Amino acid sequence: MELVQVLKRGLQRITGHGGLRGYLRVFFRTNDAKVGTLVGEDKYGNKYYEDNKQFFGRHRWVVYTTEMNGKNTFWDVDGSMVPPEWSLMGFKLNLHEPE
Repeated sequence: MELVQVLKRGLQRITGHGGLRGYLRVFFRTNDAKVGTLVGEDKYGNKYYEDNKQFFGRHRWVVYTTEMNGKNTFWDVDGSMVPPEWSLMGFKLNLHEPE
């Protein structure tokens, strides 16, 4: 029964990223391919996700935009790309989307 749950979770991760191609793209870019609930999106296009099934410290993450200020940022991601109003979201200090 556990094997069925593991396979089901694996298929959810692949389909949650738009298929095998999307899954591999996210995996090679971030070295992790989690699936969660979209919490919000900032003015730059970064998307913030949450999955309470993950343990504390890994249950919130950011999927960075691929272009910022006219520059391709697909491989060049940095924590400074997160605006100050969203930086508290990752530490669970801000439970709601900033306005």
